[in-house]
Amino acid sequence: MAIMTDKQLQFIAWLITTATDKCQTIEEVKAMNAEIRKHSLGIKEESEEEK
Repeated sequence: MAIMTDKQLQFIAWLITTATDKCQTIEEVKAMNAEIRKHSLGIKEESEEEK
């Protein structure tokens, strides 16, 4: 997998914090985090297949 730039990492951090800022409860934050993890696992599996 290619190395991410600082700008790309800053954008991802902004995206996640913007999404979780809209949550009203900690349960909503946990659900959002679970959804993010589910999708990031797919990315990890795809990148491992490229090796």
